[in-house]
Amino acid sequence: MRAPAPPHQLAGPQAPTAFRLLNGELLLAAWEAGMQVAELRRPLALLATAAPGAELTALSRLPIAARNLALARLHAATFGPQLAVLADCPQCGERLEFALEADEVISGLEAAATAGPVTWTEDGQRHQLRPVTTDDLAATLAIPDPSAAEDLLLARCLVPPPDARLPAEAAKRFEELNADAEIRCAIDCPACATRQVIDLDIARYLWREVAVAAGRLLTEVDALARAYGWPERDILRLSARRRAAYLQLVSQ
Repeated sequence: MRAPAPPHQLAGPQAPTAFRLLNGELLLAAWEAGMQVAELRRPLALLATAAPGAELTALSRLPIAARNLALARLHAATFGPQLAVLADCPQCGERLEFALEADEVISGLEAAATAGPVTWTEDGQRHQLRPVTTDDLAATLAIPDPSAAEDLLLARCLVPPPDARLPAEAAKRFEELNADAEIRCAIDCPACATRQVIDLDIARYLWREVAVAAGRLLTEVDALARAYGWPERDILRLSARRRAAYLQLVSQ
């Protein structure tokens, strides 16, 4: 029997493109699924809940750019066409508030999601580097030395993995290949007038949005259950507008 191909040679999984709206019971299911896994995999739990047929193990092997694209699409489907961003100016500490258009974020990630691998020749030897995945990042978490963790990350992304030392250009090629997977936006600070480039971590951003929405929904369920004695499942089946109307009656 032929031995199975190692992970770096397997065909990559496809990123989900269609999502169910995270609201009501599905919102709480997504939040609960995220709470049951490590922080790095929480955004993947959201995708697995919202995308029919998606599995956490396959999502973990998505290139980060493809993962971020799917997360941006899920955010747009659930929370609307804008991302409200808060950040502190690194120059003067002023709180910066701005909005990003989801369509622009998605458009910027679409090209990055199809990139890679890259190949080059060094010292007469051909090397290939594929995009980084969540599994790759997770493998480095237990390594306390940053330099050793970086070497492991590069080694995992090289195809095939190196037998000895890493190619000299591996780190440079890695940065070039994965740079567009990040979401960067330039904004002028109103206090010090300097232009700042802000990095938006869409994975943490979406998880925070879901956690806040889930907490708000649980508060609504608690209030209506106390007031009317309704079971959770019945309250979650109400539309957001109807829940709000009942909550207004309760507060009168």
